[in-house]
Amino acid sequence: MCAPASCFGSRLRTTDSLVKTSNVSSGRCASVSSPTPSSRTSRIRSTSSFALLLALAIPLAAQPLTPVATHDQKIVKRWELPGDPHGIAIGPDSTIYAGLAQPQAVVAIDPKTGTVKKRLVLDSAEIASTKELVTMRINRAGTRLYIANGSDESATILSLPDLAVRREITTEGEQIRDALPDPKGRYLYLLGRHVHIYDADGEKELHTINLDDPMAIAASENGWLLAVVATEDFGNTKATSVALYDTTTFAELAREPLQTDKTIEEALFAAGDQAFIALSRGSLFEKPISAGKPVKQMTAGTNGQMRMAIDFGDLTNSDAICLPEGSGAQIATLASPDLLLFAERRCSASSAFGGSSRHVTPASLYGIAAYAMAYDPKNNMVAVTDRAGFLTIYKAPKAAVDSRKTEPQRH
Repeated sequence: MCAPASCFGSRLRTTDSLVKTSNVSSGRCASVSSPTPSSRTSRIRSTSSFALLLALAIPLAAQPLTPVATHDQKIVKRWELPGDPHGIAIGPDSTIYAGLAQPQAVVAIDPKTGTVKKRLVLDSAEIASTKELVTMRINRAGTRLYIANGSDESATILSLPDLAVRREITTEGEQIRDALPDPKGRYLYLLGRHVHIYDADGEKELHTINLDDPMAIAASENGWLLAVVATEDFGNTKATSVALYDTTTFAELAREPLQTDKTIEEALFAAGDQAFIALSRGSLFEKPISAGKPVKQMTAGTNGQMRMAIDFGDLTNSDAICLPEGSGAQIATLASPDLLLFAERRCSASSAFGGSSRHVTPASLYGIAAYAMAYDPKNNMVAVTDRAGFLTIYKAPKAAVDSRKTEPQRH
């Protein structure tokens, strides 16, 4: 274990057992701690009964949220959800998991009744009050919930459906703005001042992508590509670009400008990894990608290493949109490989630019306040958090037949 003076790296905490704590090091420092995670307490702590209480998800007696009446025909159900709701995720059984910044807690909610089934407090306000729960993402197997805690400079891994804390990763000096699980179950990608790649359990940092101040990250559906969006200096100008990395070696495969200098709020792959989507506050960008299976695309580079052949389309399609004020990095989601859903506030945006053939149909929930959204494929509905204190379930919007040739469809 490194000396305290050099412990600027991440500290790892595990709660696989209530009596056993683990110490893991991968060049960064690991702290021995109690099951309750906190990045603001001493590095070595004893386990207390209060800490044990926080580390357990508490099953609650039926406590339904307060319903909110509405005449909006898009809305299926709406409830009051106090506590400054941020990130959101939907489990395999359609349970809604919402992150509450004020109590620094995760709640598991029955989408049919609005009943809070479980509640887990990640940190007591008496210890620290900086966990914002800015994004919440579930792995493909539906067994882990990954939480980016924002200004707390940490990420938390929970097991599902029991909502038990498995590990906290703390990266001192780096706000964690997204925690993205690898679709193939190998890695966890953390978005901070750089992109940090951990094993899926968060025990060891395997690699760091040293692009400074990345804006957004996205993993391809097949898991072979990681996209990192950042500002690039082209000499006479700076612009937003996307770099693609091979997730077997994390070698950079391609880098292309997005024909904008705007900050990207969220990015994702779509259309069976044939398109890269990026959303800024005022624009939606689609960049076509030509990439087959890696085994068929590997070629020998000048240094003898095998590289995957990736081709971007020459032009980027763009549409004018109006993301809700203060929305986070989960403001868009895919309802199907070629149907993109996102939230919009009311505005007069209407322009579109078609630079090349489109692969994705954009459809927005128009005129709503939203911080984050998640799609429920079982019920074809969208769950949305609003920091004003609401959880809303909307009908998933349908795209018009010709919407690939026009501006996004607004519902």
